[in-house]
Amino acid sequence: MKYLVYVKDRPSGVQPPDPVALNRAVRAWVEARLMDRTMDCAYYVLPKMGLCIINADSHEALLSLLRAWPSFAYQEFEIHMLADVRHGIDDNFDRMQRDATKGAPAAEAS
Repeated sequence: MKYLVYVKDRPSGVQPPDPVALNRAVRAWVEARLMDRTMDCAYYVLPKMGLCIINADSHEALLSLLRAWPSFAYQEFEIHMLADVRHGIDDNFDRMQRDATKGAPAAEAS
C-alpha cells in the first residue's frame, strides 16, 4: 500500500534540545528509507513542510514506521492513502456504465 504523507512542524509544543543534530538524524533516516525503497520519494515543500510517498503493508506498519521517524515527537503527519490512477479511472468508468445501465429502459420482449 502507498501513502502520501505530509510532514509539518507542530505549531506549538516541546522543541528539540538539539535541532541541528535532529536535522541530521532526519536526513539520514529519510535517506535510508529512500535507499531501502520504503519511500518512493521525498520532497521539501516551501516554505516549511515535507512530503513523501511511503510503502507499507498495513496501517499498523505505517504507524510503526512513522513512530520510528527521528522527529516524530516534534512533527505532525497528514496521511492520504493512494491508489493506482489507472485502476481509479477504470473503476469510475465501470461505475458509470453500471449507473447508465440501471437508468436505461428495459428491453421489450418480442
